Amino acid sequence: MNTSLRLLLVVSMLLANGCSRPFYRKQADADAYCLTDQKAAVIGSDPQEFRINIDPRSRMYDPNNPDIEPQPPDDPASHRYMECVDCKKGSKCWKCLPRTSYVDNPNWQEYLPRDGSGRVLLDLRNAVEVALRDSPEYQSNLEDLYLSALDVSFERFRFDTQFFGGTSLFLTSQGRDATGTGNSSTEFVVSPSNPANRLRATRLTATGGELVTGVANSFVWQFAGPNDQTSTTLLDFSLLQPLLRFGGRTRVLERLTISERALLANVRQMERYRRGFYLNIATGRDSGGGPSRRGGFFGGSGLDGFAGVGGGGFGNVGNFGFGGGFGGFGFNQGVGGGFTGGAGAAGAGGFMGLLQTQQTIRNQRSNVGSLRDSYEQLQASYDAGRIDLFQVDLARQALYNAQSQLLTAEAGYQTTLDGFKITLGLPPELDVRIQDPLLERFNLLDPQLEKVEERVTDALVGLRELRQRLQDEKNPLDPNSPEAAQRFERWLNECVALESLANERLMAVEADMKAVEASLPKRREYLRALAGREEVQNAQIDPRLFSVEELDRRVAKRQAEYEMLKGNLAQVWAELDKLDQAGAADMATLLPGVIDSMADLSGRLLELSLVQAAARLDAIYFAPVELTDDEAILIASAYRRDWQNARAALVDSWRLIYFNANALLSDLNFIFSGDISNVGDNPFRIRDTTGRLRVGMQWDPPMTRLAERNIYRQSLIEYQQARRNYYQYRDRVAQGLRANLRQTRLNEINFELRRAAVLVAISQVDLTQLRLSQPPQVGVETQFGDTTARDLVQSLSDLLNVQNDFLSVWVNYEVQRQALDFDLGVMELDSAGIRREHEAPLTAYIAGAVAIRAQLCSSSDIVPTLAKPLAKPQAEPIQPLPLDMPDSLLPGEDGPPDSPLPPGELPVPLRNPAAGYKDLNPADAQRISHDRISASDGRIALALAEMPGFKTADEARAARDGDGGVSAKQTAEGEAVRDDAVQPASYNEAE
Repeated sequence: MNTSLRLLLVVSMLLANGCSRPFYRKQADADAYCLTDQKAAVIGSDPQEFRINIDPRSRMYDPNNPDIEPQPPDDPASHRYMECVDCKKGSKCWKCLPRTSYVDNPNWQEYLPRDGSGRVLLDLRNAVEVALRDSPEYQSNLEDLYLSALDVSFERFRFDTQFFGGTSLFLTSQGRDATGTGNSSTEFVVSPSNPANRLRATRLTATGGELVTGVANSFVWQFAGPNDQTSTTLLDFSLLQPLLRFGGRTRVLERLTISERALLANVRQMERYRRGFYLNIATGRDSGGGPSRRGGFFGGSGLDGFAGVGGGGFGNVGNFGFGGGFGGFGFNQGVGGGFTGGAGAAGAGGFMGLLQTQQTIRNQRSNVGSLRDSYEQLQASYDAGRIDLFQVDLARQALYNAQSQLLTAEAGYQTTLDGFKITLGLPPELDVRIQDPLLERFNLLDPQLEKVEERVTDALVGLRELRQRLQDEKNPLDPNSPEAAQRFERWLNECVALESLANERLMAVEADMKAVEASLPKRREYLRALAGREEVQNAQIDPRLFSVEELDRRVAKRQAEYEMLKGNLAQVWAELDKLDQAGAADMATLLPGVIDSMADLSGRLLELSLVQAAARLDAIYFAPVELTDDEAILIASAYRRDWQNARAALVDSWRLIYFNANALLSDLNFIFSGDISNVGDNPFRIRDTTGRLRVGMQWDPPMTRLAERNIYRQSLIEYQQARRNYYQYRDRVAQGLRANLRQTRLNEINFELRRAAVLVAISQVDLTQLRLSQPPQVGVETQFGDTTARDLVQSLSDLLNVQNDFLSVWVNYEVQRQALDFDLGVMELDSAGIRREHEAPLTAYIAGAVAIRAQLCSSSDIVPTLAKPLAKPQAEPIQPLPLDMPDSLLPGEDGPPDSPLPPGELPVPLRNPAAGYKDLNPADAQRISHDRISASDGRIALALAEMPGFKTADEARAARDGDGGVSAKQTAEGEAVRDDAVQPASYNEAE
């Protein structure tokens, strides 16, 4: 016995602290990952996607031991309460634990992508990668999914065999007066299996039965008086099986069922959230709701506190749902604020919105540069007396306004960029540069060609100033002087050096022309498709905008202009080479030729830039989306993960009706128990003579069920609300898809209109600038018109607006196209979380959608509300659940027929057993039958007939009329019509 006692003490000491914290943490991870992997396999997702382990490169990464976390920086005033609170010393543990001065990972910035200057450089792929790695919001949704899996593990554990037990050691010493025997006593009790917490195994069955088996054992040593020893061993078991209330799989398995289905829904929702998260980073659209944990309320584990009604079954505590219930699935179609010009489209947000803003700022800078050049030209014309001061001031005012708008746009861009950094999980003070080639095609005016033009202009201005100095009457410059020769030589060398740069830009224009040629087959195809659109015909749009012949003619003309400019530029360079070879010996003779050549070069480069802008304009296109509204709804109903969750949530609400109906039943329990103990002082001498068996039934009639009645009625109402929410959800999905397709079709047509508008604006700018740069001619009025400056400023403003409009339509089309993928549920992501383009058109998903919907229990949820059904809808046959519902009829009365009601018929209202039920007279019965369109009329009539003290409904009405409860008015035909607020207006009868 001493050996057994020592062994017991050793085992007790080993089990005193249980397993280590790392063991429990890793065990929880293994259970959660196993459960999420199971659900991921069901929906065809990668099982490795749903891990909460944080990348060591992330700002969120914690390099410390998660089971022994160091204390983070604390507020000094608050920290004093950890050392002493209410004059009580705090725990010494707080002083012993390690401390850290960091909250985020101190080395996370080392892993950010940077350019040569050290700035963080982000393209779309890098931005998404950084967001997936550093975004706290994305990590929180992963952790919610993880916690949802832990809820399932607990609900499964409830049905596992669970072991409990404890031991105790007590030494009790009593004085002689306390013992009552006149002798003191000392008693030592060792209970390897404490009777108060005996070693036992419990198991909950799927039908609600509770099976408990256990063993209790104790050893007692008496050290006073006659020293003796007593040993006791008891083996027992009990089985409690509810037969009605709180029994049956409908009631018992509900928590496990709803937690498993919630986890599956959360895995689906996380998959949808990943796609919405990409869309949020790329376009700024709200990513929608992520996983929503159903359990864990009030600090409990699993679904503790589950009530069967309210939000998620927890009595409106929390707001379980996927994106906030049926009404919060992210139907925000807005993708940005405002219009760029007035005829464009809404701006984008996110990364694409930043790129769009960058391009509009570049356009604004180009506009400021053009206004500045135009102002200098107007100032020179004013100095020459060819224009009045008012027009010069008009141009100056336009320049100031444009510069102010540029500064405002740049400040707004920085503010938006700071917000984007927060979305990515980066601090706003981090120096970040956004760069991506996505919108480079919208640089219609080549910046490199503009630099060449600026150098040509500077050389032309310098040569003209030199000529002016040579022709100055007061202080002319000697053409043979070293200064004149030096200045002429410098500008001549500059002119010759521009040849290589200009030829490079000429090759770039040639590449743009080839790009136009490559895009022609697709453009012809898309133009033919757009020309037949009903919207084009109804809007009476110029058919030439969608004419393939007009496109071919325009491209051919532009090619001819390019070839002509190519030859003209070659002649200019040949002329400049001749002048360069002639040297500076006769500068006065060569200078006019060089100026004429450079002026010719300036004009040719301007024409080349216009040809290039038009070529780049025609090379931009996008493929029309050929998808009807009905096809889109069909695809979404099969592929949208939140639609699948919506169906499941509706069934969850329906199932709670039967869950709560079980609580209305009687308590009827089957009980079977037994025990057996030892004989004598030998704890192992178990004999059947000490055994006992007990079997019986317990019954508690449903005398008080008010709370259960209210809960049951609430579940009925909530199911009806869930039905309404479901078809409203379907309607919102259809509304969003229709709006998306409508905007997409508008963008496809508006894109061609904006393209034509840009071409017109470029032509207007060209005409106004050429008019301003024309030299005075003999015999022609040298004064400019009164609207010259206004026309120039207006043309530049129009060019800026239509450029931004053209850009906004393309960006909005791209945003809508990606949003359509998301709303249809067919968006695909690669391993880095970047959207993949579809290899087949969207119509290819129709066949798969039809096959998927064929596997559903019902396919009526995509039928438009206003469409006339082809056949009368039939209710699906549902097997009745084995619930013994209390009958609401009086004893001896006929119950409802065994067969279900014919489809479309209204059920007969239940009779009130608390009132003396009286049959209606034939007149009342005929009236109620005639007024079947209002089910509430029949209930009201029955309620009146069932009022105690009245034999018929007429007596009840007469009594109420006498008390003023119901008033009557005589019509012109002598009929009495009730006008009270209780009875429906259709419930009229003749006296």
